Amino acid sequence: MKMLIVAIPLLAALSAPVSAEPAGEEQASCEQIASVAESVMDAHQHGVSMAAMMDIAKDNALIEKMTVEAYEGARYSTKEIQDREIADFRDKWYMWCFKDKNQ
Repeated sequence: MKMLIVAIPLLAALSAPVSAEPAGEEQASCEQIASVAESVMDAHQHGVSMAAMMDIAKDNALIEKMTVEAYEGARYSTKEIQDREIADFRDKWYMWCFKDKNQ
């Protein structure tokens, strides 16, 4: 059940390709990338296995990178700290995307 709760928003966020491809290729917006990052960290904080998340990533290099980075970090037991970690991770990926698109 926990996997389904995480997979649905992540799959919805993946309806547009999440890619780090150069300009001209179809790219996800920074909001979409941030949303996927938020879902990945939320899954980590709520105990979804990394293997399950890599399966959802379906060989998308950017999402695999997000997943590895999220799972390298600690899991927290209090909702307040989990929420902060999720928001920080989301914002980090939004900033990465914004900087990448504006260089």
